[in-house]
Amino acid sequence: MPAYFDREAAIKRLYALRHAVGQTGKRGFNARVEFVRLAYRHDLVADITSYRLWDQGYEDLGERTFDTCFEMGDSAEVIAELIREARQLGYVENIRQELGCDESFARWCSYVDFQLTLSL
Repeated sequence: MPAYFDREAAIKRLYALRHAVGQTGKRGFNARVEFVRLAYRHDLVADITSYRLWDQGYEDLGERTFDTCFEMGDSAEVIAELIREARQLGYVENIRQELGCDESFARWCSYVDFQLTLSL
């Protein structure tokens, strides 16, 4: 999969992932990571959580689906993967703006920074 999709392709991929994010195991984890990466990379979080995409015909692509990505017991790992890629590809500011709180953003960054200290 290319590093950057166009917006419409990203929405279609999010829609394809909507049921997989609630699965357990590696498949579910990978779906959650891909989902949040696409949502933040393409600045689609507000469109998802406000149900704008749902209203455009992407049923089940709403706040509940987005929240599931952080409620499956592996949120720290999902967030770490998100932050790691966002730093690499340069969309970390999208995350900071969406969170709207420097403390929350710092906590999210600490998940990846903590993992880095463990690997040293």
